[in-house]
Amino acid sequence: MADLSLDGLATGMSTGDTINKILNAQYGPKLQNLSEEKNSLETEKNAWRDVNSRINKLENKLTDLKLSSTFESNKTTSSNEDLATATATSDATTGSYDIEIIQTAQNQRIAGDKLSDSKTKLSELFASFPASSNVMIDGESIEITGEDTLSTVKDKINESGAGANASIVDNHLVLESSKTGTKNELGLIDNNNVLEKLGVLQSGADDSLLQSAPQGSSTTELGYTGSFKITAGGNTEEVALADTDTLNDLADKLNNLTNVNISADATGGVLTIDETGGNPIQLENTSLDGDDNIIKNLKLGNKAIKDELQSTRNAEVNVNGITGVTSQSNSFDEVISGVSFSLDTSLDIVSGDPTENVTIDVNRNVSKATSAIQDFVDQYNSVQDFISTKQNYDPETEEAGALQGDGTLMRLQSKLRQMVTNNVGGNEKYDQLAMVGIEINKDGVMSFNSSEFRDALEDRPEEVKKLFQANTDDNSFDGVATRLDSYLDVLVQSNTGVIPEKIDSYETMVDRVENNVDSTQDRLTQEKERLQEEFTAMETAISEMNSQMSWMQNQLNSLGSSSLTSML
Repeated sequence: MADLSLDGLATGMSTGDTINKILNAQYGPKLQNLSEEKNSLETEKNAWRDVNSRINKLENKLTDLKLSSTFESNKTTSSNEDLATATATSDATTGSYDIEIIQTAQNQRIAGDKLSDSKTKLSELFASFPASSNVMIDGESIEITGEDTLSTVKDKINESGAGANASIVDNHLVLESSKTGTKNELGLIDNNNVLEKLGVLQSGADDSLLQSAPQGSSTTELGYTGSFKITAGGNTEEVALADTDTLNDLADKLNNLTNVNISADATGGVLTIDETGGNPIQLENTSLDGDDNIIKNLKLGNKAIKDELQSTRNAEVNVNGITGVTSQSNSFDEVISGVSFSLDTSLDIVSGDPTENVTIDVNRNVSKATSAIQDFVDQYNSVQDFISTKQNYDPETEEAGALQGDGTLMRLQSKLRQMVTNNVGGNEKYDQLAMVGIEINKDGVMSFNSSEFRDALEDRPEEVKKLFQANTDDNSFDGVATRLDSYLDVLVQSNTGVIPEKIDSYETMVDRVENNVDSTQDRLTQEKERLQEEFTAMETAISEMNSQMSWMQNQLNSLGSSSLTSML
């Protein structure tokens, strides 16, 4: 509404200032009190939010203390990391393992003939080079045309996903198996003499005789599934393989082919497919992904390599006197129960050369537990210190903490201390944190003696673990971390926790104060409008009275002047 007041027009007084003084006297103290009440509530609410945040962090620190791996993990050390490194699971047995390295694993490397250059089309380098032909490397079909150069052939092989890495060295095509070990020698199938022309396979290589890479044994389960088609001896068979099938099982399935000799070497585990009529054997994958690529897994192909620069080799070691331990790669998994170790890939040790020796030690990883406990201790102290700060009163400054006298917070602080100092009922010797080096002084500060903890852990590792992790369902009692975590969850659980509900109650009170402020402001506005109307009416009335008095004075003055004139 428009301000219609006549501010001091008739009376000369500042009616606006007068109204403000009246309103300030009437509503100022209440609005000031409401503002202070809101600020106080906001301060207390924010303090509870900080308490909630710190307790959340404390609960997070308990997570590691509830994990078995925190107390049961192992660490490994190598006497020479340039030779071998190792990792150990929590199930590994502590001890020392002497490893004698007999030989390291090696991949296969094949070189083709030297060409005049790598940029000229193959149709120009070779007479009657096929316009288009498919070769197969480790089960992957690759189209090679007369328009290709040695460089584009290299790129096609690398882009095919075959288990071979191709490069060009001094205009030689070099193929290298991507994995080490005898099972990973390259499988090459060339039905149109393309690989022969490039000098990868021998001239006149028999494409009616295919072999697999050595599988170790013909009676061992191969462990992969899939299917492929084979055309040989004038007929085609599709062969499916189950993961429990052996090389002998596969040979039996191929025996349906006519004019084809199938054999599976029992010692080395080599599958041989020989088409007796001298006709090329055609292979086609019918399942290609991952372990389903049977041709790739078996490395089926022509073994008439022209220039093998490097043959495949398995790694071999002796472990604590156990000889002849082998691996397809330089990594040995579960040769030692719960321990995996790897030979350095840069090593090139050949059987018959002087061997290398390294010792792997497996010990309890106590540092993982001590680190987790120290993190818990630090956060516990942070929570308790913050709570004390919010409850304290400083007589010198006469300043009180935001939550001084809050009964909920005092009970919470006392409960936290009680839960970490009370004993657990199921352990015989270590039934209190103080017995494993975790103590609280008279000021409520928690300290951690890692040396005492290590001694206790070496003495009775299972009891120390239960001191923290035990639960009623499995052990008939709760460990410190278990019961404290349950209590903290009651405090901070979203929507239903004690602290979130406390924060919600503060938000409700703040809303109520804000509503009270709004209603007071509305009344103040209404009162101001009423006073403005009254003062405006008063100014108007006084102005009218002043006008009448002025008129009457003029009339009197006029009458007095007329009388004087008549007398003269």
